[in-house]
Amino acid sequence: MALCIRKTIHYRMVASLLLMAFAMPASVLADDRNPAYRLGAFSGAMKYCEERYDEKSVRYGLARLRVAKEVDNFSGKEKLVALTGRDRAYNRGQFLGNRLNRNECRALLRTGEWKRFFAD
Repeated sequence: MALCIRKTIHYRMVASLLLMAFAMPASVLADDRNPAYRLGAFSGAMKYCEERYDEKSVRYGLARLRVAKEVDNFSGKEKLVALTGRDRAYNRGQFLGNRLNRNECRALLRTGEWKRFFAD
């Protein structure tokens, strides 16, 4: 009896989380002014750059790890927004509208907004 109740509660929790994720409007997930979206997009851009331009792959990987540490502290909704930003940036090969060529990737590593990821 207790096992059946636990399974029912577990299924209801999973169902409600999925419903929240799919019921969220796309505009909330794709708002590039949202800090969580920007961090996710940066992570996706670093993954894209790491795979295509490997001369600085260690730095791209370190930047992605530092973003992952930041995203771990987010709420569930913010994590979903960050993951959306990451996937869009990686799949499109763009960071907030800018095409990710070799020079853009290098510029992202130097950008002051992201220097906090390189400071210990």
